[in-house]
Amino acid sequence: MAKVIPKSKVKDRTRIKIILILGLFAIAWMGLWCRALFVQVIQGEELAAMADRQYYSREKITGKRGEIFDRNNVVLAQSVRSKSVYANPFLIENNHSAAIDLAAVLEDDPNRMKTLLNQKRNFVWITRKVSDRTAHRLAELNIPGVFIIDEHSRVYPRGHMLGQVLGFVGIDNQGLEGLERSLNEELAGAEMIIVLQRDASGHKMSLLPQDPTRKMDGQDVVLTIDSEIQFAAERYLASAVTSHNGVSGISLVVHVPSGEILAWASYPFFDPNNFQRSHSSIWRNRAAVDLIEPGSTLKPFLMAAALEEGIAKSDSLYFCENGRWRLGRNEIKDVKGHGWLTLNRVLRYSSNICSAKIGLDLGQDQYFQYLDRLGFTTGTNLPIPGQGRGILRPPHAWSKMDLAAISFGQGMASTTLQLARAYLTLANEGRFTELKLIRDDSRQSPAGQSVFSREVSRQVLSMLRDSVEMDGTGTMARISGVEVGGKTGTAQKASPRGGYGDKYVASFVGFIPALEPEYMIMAIIDEPSPQHYGGVVAAPVFAGIGNSIISSGRGLKLRNIPGQVIETAQTDRSTENARFNVNHRRDRVPPGNEMPDLRGESLREAVENLLRAGIVPVLEGRGVMVRDQVPAPGESFSENGGKVILRLSES
Repeated sequence: MAKVIPKSKVKDRTRIKIILILGLFAIAWMGLWCRALFVQVIQGEELAAMADRQYYSREKITGKRGEIFDRNNVVLAQSVRSKSVYANPFLIENNHSAAIDLAAVLEDDPNRMKTLLNQKRNFVWITRKVSDRTAHRLAELNIPGVFIIDEHSRVYPRGHMLGQVLGFVGIDNQGLEGLERSLNEELAGAEMIIVLQRDASGHKMSLLPQDPTRKMDGQDVVLTIDSEIQFAAERYLASAVTSHNGVSGISLVVHVPSGEILAWASYPFFDPNNFQRSHSSIWRNRAAVDLIEPGSTLKPFLMAAALEEGIAKSDSLYFCENGRWRLGRNEIKDVKGHGWLTLNRVLRYSSNICSAKIGLDLGQDQYFQYLDRLGFTTGTNLPIPGQGRGILRPPHAWSKMDLAAISFGQGMASTTLQLARAYLTLANEGRFTELKLIRDDSRQSPAGQSVFSREVSRQVLSMLRDSVEMDGTGTMARISGVEVGGKTGTAQKASPRGGYGDKYVASFVGFIPALEPEYMIMAIIDEPSPQHYGGVVAAPVFAGIGNSIISSGRGLKLRNIPGQVIETAQTDRSTENARFNVNHRRDRVPPGNEMPDLRGESLREAVENLLRAGIVPVLEGRGVMVRDQVPAPGESFSENGGKVILRLSES
C-alpha cells in the first residue's frame, strides 16, 4: 500500500526553495551594489582618469606667430606649417615593435625610442618639426598611439639679411634674440587647450565646433628697413671688411627727416635659419651692444658746442704745433703736422692737437652737458635687447688730459647707435631725434629739445662737406653728381695690458646731400690692416652705398639734390669752392620743346639740365653715367607721355 506524504511537508519545501532563491538574488544584488560602490566611489576617480586618457586627449593649440616685413612688404620672417610627432604610450600595443619602426623612419636610436614609449604618460614628444616626406612615411606606418600634428616653424626667407637684428626663436617659437625676443609679446600667437574625443583606435571623433585658432595669430610687424638698401649696405660692408682684413663691421643707413633706419648691416653675417650652428659672437648685435671709442667722429660735436657757446668762430685760428704737442707728461700727435688752422680746417684735417685746445677752452662741464644732451649717457628707444649705455664719466672726475682726450674722441665709449643718434640730431638742425626701427611705433618719441641752433648745425654741416669735397680726410667718400659731407674716424683700441695698442677702429659718418641731409650713412670697420684709416677703409663704403641709393631709384626720394649742387655753385663762398662752378651753369637745354642729347653725360649734369627745363626724370639701372634716354635726342619732351627716362651705366 502506497505511503501518503502530508501536504504540509510539501508546502514547507516550496517555501524553503523560495527563500533560498530570494536569498541568492539578495546576495547577488548586494554584490552588484557593493561592486558598484567600489567602482564608482572607491575606484571612481582612478577609473575616470583612465577613461579620460583613453577616449579624450587635451592638445595645446598655439596661434601662428606674426610675420616681420620691411617697409615695402618684403617678408623678412614668417611662420610656416610643419609636422611634429608625439605618442600616447597607453595606446601603443607593442612598444618594442613601434620603437623599431619609428627609429627606422626617423633615423634615430631604437633604444631612445623605447625609452620614450615606455614612459607612464599620455603625451610624449617623439620629434618636432619633421619634413613632409618623413611625416608621410610615418603616417603610412599607422601605428596606434602615434600621432602627427601641425605646428609652426620660423623661417627667414632672406637668409642672413638683417640676421643680428631679427634674432631667432626656439623650438617652441619663443623669441630668444633680437626683435624676435624684444617683440615676442606682440609676435607670439595666443594659446588654447582643446579637448579631442577619440575612438578605440585613437582616431579623432569630434573637435570644437568652431576653429579655435581664430583671432589667435600674433601681430605682424613692419620695419623701417628697405631690403634693397639693406642688400647694398651688406654688400659694400662685407667687401670692405674682407679686403682690409678686418674682424667685423657695422653699417647704418638712416632717413634723416624721420629718423627711420633703412639699413642695418653687420658682418660677419648670421643666418637665423641655422642659429644652432652659430656662436653668440656671431649673432651678437654689435651696433647695439659693443662699445667703441668714437675717435675723430666725435669732433663735429665739439665744434658745434664751441660755436654754440661762442668759444670759437668758423674763422678762429688755432696753432696745431706742427704735429706734436706736450700736455703735462702726455704727448698728443697728429697724423700730419700743421701750423695755424681755422676752425673749419681743424675739422677738415682732423687735428687732434687743435681739437684738444678747443676742448680745453670749452671746459669739461660745458662739454659734458652737450654730450649728455646728445644721448651719450643713455640708450636708444629702439626695441633691441641688451643695449649698451656708453661710458662717459662725470665731469668732476676728468683731468686736464681726460678733457683733451675726449675732445678728439678717446677716453670715452659709446655704441654705434648712440653715435648715429647724435649725428641724426646734428643733421636735423640740432633737434634731438630718436632713431626708429618700427613703422608707426607709438613707443617712439617725437623730436625733442634743441641741442644746437639751426645756424650752428648748418655751419658744422658745411665743415663736414668741405672734409669730403675739398682736400680733407674724407675725399674717398665723394659721389659723382651730388655734394656729400662727412667725418672720418681712426680710433686706437685699448690694450688689455693698459693704454692703447696697435689695433684700430676705422669709421666714417656722412650725409647725402651735405647741407640738407636726406640720408645718413655710417660705416665702421673693426681692426682693419694694414690700412687702418677711416678715410681709406670706411669712406668707400659710404660712397658705394650712396651710389646704390641714388642710382637704384628705390626707397625714399632724395630732396632737391641737383638743386643743392647748383645753389652751391651759385653762392661760391670762397675761392676754395671755385672748382664747383666748372660746367655747372652751362645751358645745354635746346630752345623750344626738343629733348637734348644727354648720352655720355654724368648723372648730375643730365639731371641739372632737365630740371632747368622743369622736368624731373625717371632713372633706370645703376650707375653715374647716362647710357640711353627716352625720348631720343631731338624728339619732343611730350613724347612717351611726357615721361623722360634716363638709363644709367657704371661708366
